Amino acid sequence: MVNYYLKMEPHLFREAVHGQFERIVQEREAAAAAAKAKGNDAASGSDKSDLVLYRRMEEVKRSEQRATVEDLMYASVLEKFVDVGVDMLPRLENIIESPANLKALTEGIHTKEALDLVREHVRGIMGPAAVAFSNAMIKMSRLQAAQVYAASIMFGYFVRRVDKRFQLERSLGLLPQNTEEAVARLERLFSQAENVDAAEDPDSAPSSPSSESSSSAGPADIPSGGPLGGSGVSQAEATGDFQSLGAEKAKKKSALREYVEAFDQETMLEMTRVVSAEGAALVEAQTSALFGDLKSLQRQMQEAVGTDANSMEELMERVQSAVNSGAVESVTITVGTQRRAVLEAVAFGTFLRDVETHVDTEYALLTPPSGDGGSGGGGGQGARKGGSPLAGV
Repeated sequence: MVNYYLKMEPHLFREAVHGQFERIVQEREAAAAAAKAKGNDAASGSDKSDLVLYRRMEEVKRSEQRATVEDLMYASVLEKFVDVGVDMLPRLENIIESPANLKALTEGIHTKEALDLVREHVRGIMGPAAVAFSNAMIKMSRLQAAQVYAASIMFGYFVRRVDKRFQLERSLGLLPQNTEEAVARLERLFSQAENVDAAEDPDSAPSSPSSESSSSAGPADIPSGGPLGGSGVSQAEATGDFQSLGAEKAKKKSALREYVEAFDQETMLEMTRVVSAEGAALVEAQTSALFGDLKSLQRQMQEAVGTDANSMEELMERVQSAVNSGAVESVTITVGTQRRAVLEAVAFGTFLRDVETHVDTEYALLTPPSGDGGSGGGGGQGARKGGSPLAGV
């Protein structure tokens, strides 16, 4: 039903989703009240077999509700792609080219600080292909492509979590003082004070316009004879030497990267895990929708390459041989399509975290992953509006 609203009446989509979530909340509240009454009946000596049957029925009902929550969350993620004007990739079946608005997949989603980390991720996960021409062809196993996509979803999820936490701590003034920034701030203050003193000195000689222009023009602003000469841009920009610019910027780490690097091991592990069973299920479901059943692809790869490789180099050689011989399913795509797929996956993880936070804060319907404690998904009225242990960053 909500998919109909998303495609045909998008202005009613959020209202429809809200109604579905509210219905599940009411069902769980009613079930909790009924379970309490059943417990009282059991304590009074009524037939315990009825209580066992009732609990089994509730487990089935809870499983159905969880599946509905996952469907609603997935539809909400799709809506966010619609909002930024990007159609998601279909199942990858040797797509030659799949153009997309990469700007919408980057600047339209991430903060400036987070965008720096996303660029690093794309360069790191694509390897040498990151600097290849967009129409260059790449052939890889479906399992490898699926692993890259899933890892990028998890990266986007992680970036959104740490960026939200970073922005919150910065707004509250809780971030540790950066030594370089503090020194630069003091130098600016001293410089401003000296300029004020010089301006107020009646004996100081006014500088001539020619001296001002000659002193303000550095080597990077000298006209080069081209159309950009004397325009105030740097020499690297004027000559198109963007690699030099990138190298200059790479020398200084972004504030968000420094923030992440300051995490201890426990904090890093906490920030990299998916905080709900529904979220983890959607990561696997989205990856499988594009590349096929992951468990089947893993079995296929293990049968083709074996488990006795002595080194990573030997393992990768076996994988490449299996791809070339057709022993495993493969996909042939362009570099541009792979780049788009990676950015889409990062965006999916980012949107998933946003939706997950909203659902848990407003409805408290999420389930902690297996092995976690907590009472997420209790659905009681008292647990709503931020009361769930899963809420927040």
